[in-house]
Amino acid sequence: MNLTEYISSQGNKFNGKKLTQSQLNLLAKLDEMGVTVSPDGIATNPVSGYQKSINPFIASLVNWVHETYSTYSWTVGTMHYNGNKVAINTFDRVKMLVLSLDDEAYSDFID
Repeated sequence: MNLTEYISSQGNKFNGKKLTQSQLNLLAKLDEMGVTVSPDGIATNPVSGYQKSINPFIASLVNWVHETYSTYSWTVGTMHYNGNKVAINTFDRVKMLVLSLDDEAYSDFID
C-alpha cells in the first residue's frame, strides 16, 4: 500500500491531525518514488541503533529519511531514493512532516 492510499484510508488524518494539501502532495511525490507503508512498522535510528515498532506509516517516513540520507554525496550535494534524485527541500519537508505528525518518533529516530 502506498502512503497516499494509507492516509486516505484514515480520512487524510493521522492521530486526529488533518494533513494539508501540501503534505498530501508530498506523499504523492514519495509514492512516485516507490515508497510504501512499512509492513512491520519497525523504525531504526542508525546512529544510536535504537529500534522500535511504531505506526507503519510513520516508520515508512522515518526509514525513507535514513535510506535517502545514506545516499548523500558530499562532493556533489545530491541524494537518491530508488534511482530518483531527491531535492534537499523534499528531504527536509519529509522530516518536518514526521515532526508535525509524531514528535516522539522524530525525537527518537531523526533528531
